[in-house]
Amino acid sequence: MLKETTGIGPGLLFNIMFSSLYGYGVISSPYVAAKYMGSNGYLGFILAIILAIPVVLCAVRLGKRFPGKSIIEYLPLVCGKIIGKGIAIFFLLFLLIITVWATRQIADLNNVFFLNRTPLWAIATMLLSTTAYIAHKGIEGITRLAAFIFPVAVVFIFLSAVFSFQGFKLDYVRPVFYTQGYQLTLGALQMFYIFFPLTALFMFYPYLTKTQRGFKTILAAVLLASTAILIFVVSGIGTYGAAGVLRYSWPVMELTMKANIPYLMQTTGLFFAVSYFSQICLAIAGLYFALALATTQLFGILNYKQFVLLWFPIIMFLILVPPSVVDIHFLFDYLRTAGFLVVFVLPLLIWILAALLKRGDTSGAK
Repeated sequence: MLKETTGIGPGLLFNIMFSSLYGYGVISSPYVAAKYMGSNGYLGFILAIILAIPVVLCAVRLGKRFPGKSIIEYLPLVCGKIIGKGIAIFFLLFLLIITVWATRQIADLNNVFFLNRTPLWAIATMLLSTTAYIAHKGIEGITRLAAFIFPVAVVFIFLSAVFSFQGFKLDYVRPVFYTQGYQLTLGALQMFYIFFPLTALFMFYPYLTKTQRGFKTILAAVLLASTAILIFVVSGIGTYGAAGVLRYSWPVMELTMKANIPYLMQTTGLFFAVSYFSQICLAIAGLYFALALATTQLFGILNYKQFVLLWFPIIMFLILVPPSVVDIHFLFDYLRTAGFLVVFVLPLLIWILAALLKRGDTSGAK
């Protein structure tokens, strides 16, 4: 098995985490928020942000306790070989599912808004080929591309966010603190899907060359990406109302297409499309890399570049299985609940178990 030796600094890690979280999470966020919390959808997202912080801390602590090892490699050390391998397979399958989901989502969006005469399989093939090529370049290649695109993308993202407030009505997001029963908890659980790419962080972290800055770097990326997404959640609900948001499969795209910028462009839709497509391609590439790397570490054969090619036809087949956007949304309802257990609960249990059993480098984990 070939061994990759490249490393990344905190700045490169920041860029790939921002791209992963923003690209994966923004496009459906107002829809999910409105569906589960109505006019107060942003409150659930704020709670989801708070829940994401322990996951980041857990990734950093486990990374220091098991230096140079990914979650696939230290699971057997913590849980035993059989149970550890079983959990690692479960973890790998989750990476596969969110990679497939993200690719299908962006393929559907392209089909609806830009390439409606192009078959879905052609769009998916083109998109997956692009992200597979980026993933094939390894973690350093992905992160350097993310860093190159970041300055332009972040300007477009926040320009789109600011101008998306045209037509905003404050009454649509009132009353601020009104929730019913377990609505806030349910909303936070559903909105936590935005942080699913933190799963890949457990594969990226061993490549970080300056681990003492890991927590601050990742947290900064999480907060910046979350701020952008939160703005779109608030502007989406504030412009259309919660009931109006539910009319659209991708309300963020609809929102930005309707916001005029005089003398620059007729709409901010193009601004948003450029920024979003660049970030989602990087997000998928990062997930694809993590999936291929997890596979080679789990089975101990080949290397991640070869598994990038081997996973291609499987991912392509799974992308095309759900025939419609409606089916995708139906499946995603279940994925959000199961994903919370994988991304939030599982790492915390592993961290606690490693501490109780005193596995790994306990001095580095302090």
